[in-house]
Amino acid sequence: MSSTSYGYSVDSERRRVIGLTELAALVVLVAVVCWLVFPRDLSDSLRNADLDAVTLSYSNAWLQAEPDDYPLRLLLARDLIELGRFEEADQQLDYVAAHTSSVALVAQQKWLKARLPFMALMAMEPARRDGSEVSLRARRTFADVEPGSLDDEQLRRYAEMALLLDNLDATVQAYHLLAARRPPASQWYRQAGDALLAQGRYDRAADEYLLAMQAQETAEGRRRDFLKALATLQGGGLMDRALNVAAARQAVFVNDSEVLYRLMNLARAAGDGDRAQYYAVLLLRLREEGWVP
Repeated sequence: MSSTSYGYSVDSERRRVIGLTELAALVVLVAVVCWLVFPRDLSDSLRNADLDAVTLSYSNAWLQAEPDDYPLRLLLARDLIELGRFEEADQQLDYVAAHTSSVALVAQQKWLKARLPFMALMAMEPARRDGSEVSLRARRTFADVEPGSLDDEQLRRYAEMALLLDNLDATVQAYHLLAARRPPASQWYRQAGDALLAQGRYDRAADEYLLAMQAQETAEGRRRDFLKALATLQGGGLMDRALNVAAARQAVFVNDSEVLYRLMNLARAAGDGDRAQYYAVLLLRLREEGWVP
């Protein structure tokens, strides 16, 4: 039987069944489906979602349609780095670097570009890190980061990274930025001091503890940081500096028996009998005036 045995052609009937109205309806239906699959706020949803197989699939599909969604690419790269998927993260970061000139986006790209080899380095066995290509890259990309462009949490991580990369100057710089941004400042100065002290930098560590002392709002806090600075200098054998620091700031603690007692012992340890006697006299005066129990 031919296709025209019923008095009409198949092609004509198809055009009649799927006419312009029906075709328009089909287009609308496809548009609705696309709307449901890729809503306008899909990018926002992806930014707030935890990265799993489904989210990654949607993110890649979205970026195929919207390749210039650089903030999403950066967030995707961040999550991929945390998951140890470094090559995929590197591809996203390279794309951002090649296609945007936004100062803010470039700053974030450099930050993540530094995080990537650092995380890869930390994943390696410690014995294999020194001198490795990953180690060299971690230090190179870290040097490209401008700490002032980072938010507080990133800056805290930057300080930790700097410490693990043996960059004490960058560590101290980061803690000073945090001290200016995020009170109480004393806690950040103390962390800088602790980092320096761990590396045997007694003189600089003491400077940080003195900055912490100056930023303190309580007498107890000032006493603690002052004594920490003196103990650090004494521990490093810097007795002359310790005595000079004590003499410069002793007026603040002239009625503090605990501090005066420590200063007296410090002077004795330094072989300065006259100064030790001076502090002893101050202690006796406090006792006579009822300041010492």
